[in-house]
Amino acid sequence: MTVLIIAGAAFAATELGLLARGQRYLGVLAAGLGSASMLAAGILEHDAPLIGISTGGIVGFLLWFWGGRRWRKRARKELGDESRQLRDGLVRRMRQRRVTRPVWSPSPSPSR
Repeated sequence: MTVLIIAGAAFAATELGLLARGQRYLGVLAAGLGSASMLAAGILEHDAPLIGISTGGIVGFLLWFWGGRRWRKRARKELGDESRQLRDGLVRRMRQRRVTRPVWSPSPSPSR
């Protein structure tokens, strides 16, 4: 149980660090993960105030998530150029592999 509380505290610290650096979207995602781990800890320990606070955090996260339609585009922008280049390289390789390749067909074995 204490592992979940420590994980929730770590996500809360990560959230504050990301918000301080101006990465609002990643900070809110960290807040959602922290609320989820604290909710799990509250359920396992039967702690009503912790369950209530964590449920409020998850409801806030879900309202934020479904509130903005442009969130996905902003999240992609937050991921950066390196992941975009990796994705483009994978797509390029898959398109080049569209060429059919010869396949070995099993030959009948001689019967004795």
